[in-house]
Amino acid sequence: MKHLIVFLIALIFVFPVYSQGPLISPEGEKQKTEEKKTFRDTLKANVVQDEKIDWLLDTHQEAISRERGIAGFRVQIYMDSGNQARLRTQRSRAEFEKKYPDVNTYVDWDEPYFKLRVGDFRTRLDARRFLEKIKKDYQGAYIVVDRINFPEFD
Repeated sequence: MKHLIVFLIALIFVFPVYSQGPLISPEGEKQKTEEKKTFRDTLKANVVQDEKIDWLLDTHQEAISRERGIAGFRVQIYMDSGNQARLRTQRSRAEFEKKYPDVNTYVDWDEPYFKLRVGDFRTRLDARRFLEKIKKDYQGAYIVVDRINFPEFD
């Protein structure tokens, strides 16, 4: 009985290796195959897929490229409306950039307000740490959910 079980297990692992042959569609045409090499150019893989999958991947890539950034958090430090709102927001931006030159700043116009938001934080905790750092200079600052730029790789 043990020999039969071992034989069946060996058959299960060996049989699929010999069963790979040329792929032919029901219409008798060979399906599209591509060779893709790894970063070391030592391994090869045959990818067999329908042309619709290529179309789907291209469509997905286009949709992703249209979206700017990812979901994240920023700290809003200033908001103003009125006749000189844009000018005052730009002045606040320049003042902030003098104090914190390494932090990205963004001016958004959401009718009727100009909003000055700073930072690109992936987590609320990161935004909270930065908020505590600037709280003495910007008492009215608070965390907002926003689309942030993709993080840069070091």
